[in-house]
Amino acid sequence: MIDPIFTSSEAFEQAFNQGLSSMLEADELGAFILLLANASNDDRLWSQLQPKLKTKLAQLNEHQAQGAPDDVAVFEQLLEMDLDTLSTTQTKQLGAFELQYNPLRALRPKRMSEVSTQGVFQAFDPQGFNFNKAFLQKELFFKGTVFGKNVSLFYNKFPFAKLHGLVVVEADKEHPQRLTYELHQFAWMMANALGLSIPGFTLAYNAYGAYASVNHFHLQCFVRTEPLPIELDEKYPLVHYWFGSISDAWQFIEALHTDQQPYHLIYRDHKVLVVVRQRQDNYTHADWTSGYAWYEACGGVCVSSQADFETLSESALSAELAKLKIE
Repeated sequence: MIDPIFTSSEAFEQAFNQGLSSMLEADELGAFILLLANASNDDRLWSQLQPKLKTKLAQLNEHQAQGAPDDVAVFEQLLEMDLDTLSTTQTKQLGAFELQYNPLRALRPKRMSEVSTQGVFQAFDPQGFNFNKAFLQKELFFKGTVFGKNVSLFYNKFPFAKLHGLVVVEADKEHPQRLTYELHQFAWMMANALGLSIPGFTLAYNAYGAYASVNHFHLQCFVRTEPLPIELDEKYPLVHYWFGSISDAWQFIEALHTDQQPYHLIYRDHKVLVVVRQRQDNYTHADWTSGYAWYEACGGVCVSSQADFETLSESALSAELAKLKIE
């Protein structure tokens, strides 16, 4: 049985935003950072919460609130910002690309996205960053059973999509970021079932070596009814295929595993999009990006500088995307 929050777009968004608003009562840096970043990604939420967020920032600073080392580092940078002038997320079309200015993404910890990768997975490290850490549990949006599996749905701390979350499957089993057929099947079922009641509900996956930031199995969820740029470009430079069969998609994914080839997946509308790309270690990305994960590989680009948002050209984005192309 599907939880009531997943029965309609309205129910999902209402529960999502109510959970965010409740974080104003928390006196923890992590909860505040999450709320601030999510509010700045939604103009309506920002207009409602910006004055309260400014007051909360001052209170947390005055009381020397505690948090995880990553959160303390981010909070110290927030103190240098002016919330009266902080820009909410802006998006524009730049030729075939979707360019997004998201200033708070610059504060996002790099974690596994900066490490050297080899092969198709790395063993789970309980001492490393993972979703079972006690301080993260207050960032949960939903915890329950979906298709017989325990699912923890966290808010994305630095979102760049609507209703952006992290779906951690069987967190207690400590799966590394390596897709198995069972997890692939689960993603297919979850995306298709929830997509019936929440139009545009989508799951995305970054494989190990494709800028996955945490080595604890997770998918990203978001709601998007419009096509991604990759769907509108018949000459898109990266190798990509849509599969309408779960087994056909898995055969191709298994071949990528055999070849130790990083990739991204998009699950929605009874289809799976597989995007094949260069390993993150095999090229040097431009200074204006922190690295290309699923969104960027599908034609959307996040920048955290207003100047980059205003001056980047379509040719610059084309050149950066070409670095991911498999020769």
